Amino acid sequence: IAQVLAGLHFLHKGCRIIHADIKPENILLYGCSKRLQRLLMDTLHCNQGTEVRLKGAGGDLGKQLEESDLMSIEVKIADLGSACWTYKPFSKEIQTQPYRALEVLLGLDYGTPVDIWSTACLAFEMATGECLFDPQPGKHFSRDDDHVARIIELLGRIPPQIIFSWNKSTKFFSRPGALLRLSRLSPRSLPGILADGHGWTPRDAAAFAAFLLPALHYAPERRASAAQSLRHAWIAA
Repeated sequence: IAQVLAGLHFLHKGCRIIHADIKPENILLYGCSKRLQRLLMDTLHCNQGTEVRLKGAGGDLGKQLEESDLMSIEVKIADLGSACWTYKPFSKEIQTQPYRALEVLLGLDYGTPVDIWSTACLAFEMATGECLFDPQPGKHFSRDDDHVARIIELLGRIPPQIIFSWNKSTKFFSRPGALLRLSRLSPRSLPGILADGHGWTPRDAAAFAAFLLPALHYAPERRASAAQSLRHAWIAA
């Protein structure tokens, strides 16, 4: 994640580019050590270039990796097909759904903070094997409806000044700010999800949540930047 953030800092500040589609498929890993390259070749094979399958009964790659293997991995951010200039966004519809920032869901103006939101979702998925937000449509609500609801369940009520800064806020919200099509929400906490759902210790869960939550701030201007995230204690630990 530190390398992803460093890459985003370069894109945002050095190139004035918003990647606009940070997700696992667009993060490439390169194993510098010959041992790791051999291990990957022996353990994995690619089916039609996209689906990775394990070969053989002993194909648990994670159990075969040593710390030196992990430290030798280099990360590259790929696929700038959806990227745009920071000063000239091309489209209102960006990002793959589970990694889509709140401001994009609401149709608001966006900037480089959308990539930080996606990176927080990516970090959670890498750490747990599950999507932070995996919205699904229902009979009476859309996938976007469910996505906004799941965000509220995790991060709390969206401030009215954000909701009503959008002239199409009635797509999701009633005038007082309640969701139109989903009324029964189940609040949850990020440390609780990590501890109860994934067996993390309370200390580890709290430390990781303290890293993620500033990257998921509702107000883009208050969201952690790539540089700020890189300086966080969880990254430095």
